[in-house]
Amino acid sequence: MKFICPAIGQNHEKDFLVCGSPQDFKIIVFSNTEEYKKGYEYLELSDYEPCEVSIELFRELAKNDDEFSGIILDIHSQNKTISKQELLK
Repeated sequence: MKFICPAIGQNHEKDFLVCGSPQDFKIIVFSNTEEYKKGYEYLELSDYEPCEVSIELFRELAKNDDEFSGIILDIHSQNKTISKQELLK
């Protein structure tokens, strides 16, 4: 499964759009490019570019980053939180 994430930066130096605190953060993701466009407008983003990311990256974060607490899917419509525990299933 793949998601579209707003990102700033290039290559391996990309920063994703997150919410929460540094000790408990979630990454904002979109289910497809159409939802990304709607969410981009909803969040009034600038300077971010779409980046396709595999669910495997989030599974690795869930295993290895204590501060990462999950992802938020389609924040402008579903606003569904997927916890790190759910990502590891």
